[in-house]
Amino acid sequence: MNPPASIRLLWAILLTVLLVRLGTLGLYPIMDTSEARYAEIARKMLVSNDWITPMFDHGVPFWGKPPLSFWLQALSMRLLGINEFASRFSSWLLHAASCLLIVQFAARERSLPVGLTAAIIYSTCALGFFASGAVLTDGALAFALLLAHLGLWRGLAHADRGWALLGFFGLGLGLLTKGPLALVLIALPAALWLALTGHWRRLLCLPWLPGIALMSAVALPWYWLAEQKTPGFLEYFIVGEHFSRYVISKWQGDLYGSAHAEPLAMIWVHLLGALVPWALFLPLLVKWRASLQGQREYFIFVLTWAISTPLFFTLSTNILWTYVLPALPAWALLLAEVICRKVRTSVITIVALALPVASCALLISGKVDDRPQNQKTVVALWKAQQAAAPGDLIYPGSRSYSAQFYSSGWARHTEQLPLSQDFYRVHRLGDQPLAPPTSASCALVGQANASDLYYCRVGPP
Repeated sequence: MNPPASIRLLWAILLTVLLVRLGTLGLYPIMDTSEARYAEIARKMLVSNDWITPMFDHGVPFWGKPPLSFWLQALSMRLLGINEFASRFSSWLLHAASCLLIVQFAARERSLPVGLTAAIIYSTCALGFFASGAVLTDGALAFALLLAHLGLWRGLAHADRGWALLGFFGLGLGLLTKGPLALVLIALPAALWLALTGHWRRLLCLPWLPGIALMSAVALPWYWLAEQKTPGFLEYFIVGEHFSRYVISKWQGDLYGSAHAEPLAMIWVHLLGALVPWALFLPLLVKWRASLQGQREYFIFVLTWAISTPLFFTLSTNILWTYVLPALPAWALLLAEVICRKVRTSVITIVALALPVASCALLISGKVDDRPQNQKTVVALWKAQQAAAPGDLIYPGSRSYSAQFYSSGWARHTEQLPLSQDFYRVHRLGDQPLAPPTSASCALVGQANASDLYYCRVGPP
């Protein structure tokens, strides 16, 4: 029997959004700073064939994140080439897999329309749409925690041993993506659910010994190898990245960037922004109790899942909006429940296509390519000059990760310009002027993305 027209339409919307995002992955440059930084780390991993220690720079280990997302990006580059599409493909693949998990979970616990609508909301809210095609580590964490939450629910509510073990496997992936934070973000909603329902004895239903063994087998070998290869990693990663980063405003210990000082509870504002345009429907959740229909335990679980991540970061001032990504599947499930009851499918269609259509229009306009942070065109100008006048590509201001990515690692930043060889110097919008050596004669050879490219000859012509 053919599915109802509304089901076919929801499938069509979801597949359209996913395919549009897939088709646009390679249509705009890698963005500085975070996306380009992670893409360059993955590129270095591939070309160096070092799959243990991600490298921030030549000979400088990157201790800020475990390697799972870099492994996936580097493998994608090995298969598809070193380019924008390959760099972002693993994020899209993880997002598509997450959508299938959401549909399967909600179809079993609620209904197929709720599952499809939740997957659509997750794919077309601002952060979900952005992260599904961005070179970030948050997408891998969101997938790992989605797997962990679904396994936890099936284990606690249905004593499903297989799904519970899959949840422990997800925690192992989380440890390989962001570290112990994954354990905190699953323990908090689990504790809240158990406290609110009083089902503490259900913890005995979970396969603790084989589950912990599986989680450890997935994650711990890399941690041991990483510490052996670069001693000091565990102290920086466990103490610095998992304590100092979140409790110390403007933390000065970050080796790879700068701390982000935000007001307390700003994470909730980020959550609202992440849910745009679906945040408009949040008032419908005020009457969410009317949808319980004997599913009180399920709704409490999804609600505690939804609030746990922003609750954990409420007192943190060093945050980014991407931190709320692991909570978005739960918010999508809550919103889908009320939207399916109160909103017409035609309205769902219009809201769902708003961001994909706007993004395509932005790409067509060329405004994304014109961003000053993009250095793809500048690097292309430098490459075009090499045959006639070879020279290094120098960034005297802050580091440009996109320039490193597009130049295959040849671009470098320095506080002191070369004194004995010709070079190319890039001056970007906002850079502090840096005088060339007195013996250098510099001439402008190209301009792009609010950046000037100079060729500097050292010594007599």
